[in-house]
Amino acid sequence: MSSPENSSSCLAASPVDTGRALTSGLQKRLMRGLGSTALNPVATAIIQLGTVPLLLHAWGAAKYGDWLVLSAIPSYLSLANLGFGDASGSDMTVRVARGDRHGALETFQSSLALVLIISAAALALVAAVVWNVPWHRWLHLSSLSNTHAAAVVFVFATYVIASQQCGVIESGYRCDGNFALGTLLGTTLRFVETVAATAAGVVTRSLLAAATTFLIVRSLGTVLYALVLRRRCPWISMGLKYARKERIRELAAPALGFIALPLGNALSIQGFTVLIGILSGPIAVTMFSTLRTLARLNFQLTTVIAWALWPELSAAFGAGDIRLARILHRRAYQASLALSLAAGVFLWFAGPLIYRVWIRNAVAFDATTFHIMLVVTLANSLWFTSSVVPMSTNAHHRLTIALTIASAVALGLGWVLVSLMGISGAACSLLLIDSLMVSLVLRASLRQLRETFADFGASVFRLHAGRLEASLS
Repeated sequence: MSSPENSSSCLAASPVDTGRALTSGLQKRLMRGLGSTALNPVATAIIQLGTVPLLLHAWGAAKYGDWLVLSAIPSYLSLANLGFGDASGSDMTVRVARGDRHGALETFQSSLALVLIISAAALALVAAVVWNVPWHRWLHLSSLSNTHAAAVVFVFATYVIASQQCGVIESGYRCDGNFALGTLLGTTLRFVETVAATAAGVVTRSLLAAATTFLIVRSLGTVLYALVLRRRCPWISMGLKYARKERIRELAAPALGFIALPLGNALSIQGFTVLIGILSGPIAVTMFSTLRTLARLNFQLTTVIAWALWPELSAAFGAGDIRLARILHRRAYQASLALSLAAGVFLWFAGPLIYRVWIRNAVAFDATTFHIMLVVTLANSLWFTSSVVPMSTNAHHRLTIALTIASAVALGLGWVLVSLMGISGAACSLLLIDSLMVSLVLRASLRQLRETFADFGASVFRLHAGRLEASLS
């Protein structure tokens, strides 16, 4: 959170100065960031709408359900980076905005050192444990032996660990005005690895071959990702010379907050996948997962705005310009709300037809679950954009811990509701999480921006026909 000194300097800044800052680069960076981030939901839509029918056709609904459950389990290893990738991104961006590149490099290498150590330890633990778990009996797998299932989990775990290294590297792109390039490369890598793995799965009809392809492409792509960063920002080196224990301690609290974010997401997304697999079997997993995927196409639109906003908010707070941060948040929230409502209404009516064409009647369409998931997605959109405000200054840890607790409670409630209501019970449990987070996140964001709810609401629901800098006049 910004200091009092920063706040006073912000109040002293004139609207003319702020307007000049916008016209001298901010709008161009925002447009590049929005453009590159917009490719992410496009890639996600192509991946999800394309791979699901292909794999369903090649494997069948039961085997595809096995794939969903087994690939969900290693997602918890995303905690292996201890949140230092995201925490370092916000810290480095604030420091670069203040002219402290050396401090940013210390943050980068300190985070890199810790993530490498934790990743190695996590992978060693997985290697020792995974072969002794009765996966077939616990998860009611329909098409795999226990040894084959263990191999799939281990390879996917290695893939997740490799992916975590990209988180720290991405912070180097974000901090120095290269957010758009880093996002474009990351999206391209995700698209290429998915296409390659899907092709391997269809040709070989093997879950292990698909998982191994994911790992190979991700590993090669991570090396390339680091090389491009080094060429783009020569001052960011990949070594450990400037790693500092003191810096790791400084980042500990916000990093733990970022741990809670993937943990909460894992509980609410992968946790329910595993829960439904245990209670209802692989066919129900396939049904619930595909319904949620279609409903969350709506949410992908709001992430475009949120991720593009993040580095600019960090820079604004780093420069002490809270007024600019306030305006950026208002406009982003306004755009996210409009997009989410429009897309939600469209999917409410067109969703059943899209689903049947997409899935080709491989599983039945559950209208009740789908409509609840659309409401869940709208609530998610209402708080996700605002959550970038505290995350941009590493002041988010209480909110993400609240998300984790709410997700754990909802998962426990889901155990009861799924038994009583089927997969629509899982959707009701997810709605509990996001309804709670709407209030918590918005209040915290407005407090950090020193803005009343009345002023914020009036601005969001007021139509703005002019350009962004008109808000600063």
